[in-house]
Formats: sequence, structure tokens, C-alpha cells
Amino acid sequence: CILAPPERSHRPSVAAMVRGIVVALLGAAATGARAADAEVTPIQKVIQLLEDMHGKGVEEKKAEEVRFSSFSQWCKDQSQQKTEEIEEATETISQLKAKIEKATAHITKLTDRIQELDEDVSRWDRDMKSAGDVRAKEAEDYEATSEDYAESIDAIEGAVKVLKKKAGKTEQAEEALLQVHRLRMVPPASKKMLMSFLQQPAVEEMPDDQLSYQAPEAAGYESQSGGVVQMLEELKDEFSKKKSDMDQEEMKALHAFEDLAQQLTDNTEMAKRESEKKTATRAQAQSEKAEMEGQKAQAENDRDEDTKYLEETKGLCAQKSQDFEARQKLRGEELEAVQKAIDIM
Repeated sequence: CILAPPERSHRPSVAAMVRGIVVALLGAAATGARAADAEVTPIQKVIQLLEDMHGKGVEEKKAEEVRFSSFSQWCKDQSQQKTEEIEEATETISQLKAKIEKATAHITKLTDRIQELDEDVSRWDRDMKSAGDVRAKEAEDYEATSEDYAESIDAIEGAVKVLKKKAGKTEQAEEALLQVHRLRMVPPASKKMLMSFLQQPAVEEMPDDQLSYQAPEAAGYESQSGGVVQMLEELKDEFSKKKSDMDQEEMKALHAFEDLAQQLTDNTEMAKRESEKKTATRAQAQSEKAEMEGQKAQAENDRDEDTKYLEETKGLCAQKSQDFEARQKLRGEELEAVQKAIDIM
């Protein structure tokens, strides 16, 4: 139990008490002399009264000592209990602080990685678009060039076929060669050769009387026609080879683009999966961190309250101990005075 704070004492000093007892004894002695024949003298009554007072005072002193002993033990228990609780709270706060710092570092690391993955995905998206644009332009150029080569090869094959006929149709040959001349893929030197050939008079345009006398011109025409055919066949072989090489390069470029696109797609999918996983892990870590911060705040609040309670309890116990010592001293002096009065009697 907790002892109530002592009320201010209104008792007379020990010296005054002794003087009062002596005066009372002297009066009792005078009265006793006048009543000498009584069975119990007034002095004996006073002595009995003093002895009763002394006995009662001793009992009260001991009872107070017992009560204070119980209170003192309570003070020790409270001090020990609260000190242990404060130490435990301090340790808990320290552990929570370390865990919170670790969680904060983990969250920061996850956030950095998520941001890095997001940047990777954005970069790969841009790379995919750029590669797609380049591939589309390459495919467009290939289609146009391949079409030119195919058209050129067809035209050259037609011209060669016309020129190789025994009964050549001059107009048909001229039209076929003009078509070859108009082709974009035919080099300037070949076009010049074709134009030179076309500007010569055809054999069938020569008069009959000139055919016998101008046989060299006819032979030259045939000779030049053979050169044109050879040139056209060489052009056809060249264009066919270039078209074949270009087809192979197109297939390589297409496969390279498909491989790149697949790699970028795989990278993006893996990055997104990792980002989603790390985002979920970060959310869990943030939740656990918030919970630990709440526990830490509660532990700090409890520790502050326990510290305040301990200080107040120590102050109360110190004051009660001081009051107890003062009362015990006063009771001791009173009992001593009563005992002296008894001895005097």
C-alpha cells in the first residue's frame, strides 16, 4: 500500500511534554500525600497511564514500521519493474530502428531497380520503333529496286529474243531496244551503244541494188547486232546476279530484324515481369516498414510514460521515506520522554 503524506504535526516538543508530565506528577504526589490511605494512589494511576501510553506508542511505532516496510518493498518492486520495462522498450526501439533502416535501404534499392527497368522498357520500345522504321524503309527500297531489276531482266530477255530471230522484225527490235534504253538500271555506256545501234539503217530498209553492192554495211549491221545481243545478255546476267544478291541480303536483313525484334520483345516481357514482382515486393516492404514505424512510435510513447512514472514514483518514495524517518524519530523521542517520566515516578 502507499502511505498518505504525513499531516503537519501539532504535537508539543519533547521538552514541553516532559515538563507537563513532571508537573502532573508533582500534583499527583501532593494529592497522594493527602490520600495516603487509598488503595490505589494517584501516582500509581499516573504511572499506569504513562505505561499504557508508552505501550500504545511502541505498538503504533512498530505498526508504522511494518506499513512502511511494505511500502518500501512496493517502491523497490515498481522501480525494478519499470526500469526493466524501460530497458526492454529501449532495446525494442533500437531493434525496430535497425529494421526500419534496413527496410528503407531495401525499398530504395527496389525503387532504383524498378526505375531502371522502366527506363530499359522505354528504351527498348524506342529501339523497336526505330528498327521497324528502318526495316520498313529497307523493305520499300528493296521492293522498288527488285521490281526495277525484274522489269529490266524481262525487257532485256524480250529484246534478245527479238534480235536473235532469223527473220528479224526491225520495228519490233527497235521498240524492244528502246524499251531497254528507257530502263533506269541500264548504265549510260550500254544506253549509248543501244542508241548507236538504233541510229543505223536497218538491212531491210536498204534498196535491193544496194544489198549486193553494200554487203559490208549489211555485214556490219549483223556484226553490231551480235554485239548488242552479247551486251544485253551480259547486262541480264549482271542484273540477275545483283537481284539474287539483293534477295539474299534482303532475307538476311529480314531475319536480323526478326531476331532483334524477338530479342527486344523478350527483354521487354522479362523486364515487365521483374518490375511487377519487385513492385509487389516493394509494396510489402513499405507496409512492413509502416507497421514497424507504428510499433516504434508506440514503444517510444510507452517508454516515455514509464520513465515519467518511474521518476514520479521515485520522488514519492523518497518523500515518504523522509516523512517516515521524521515520524519515527519523533515517536522515539516521545517514547523516551514517557519512559523517563515513568522512571522518575
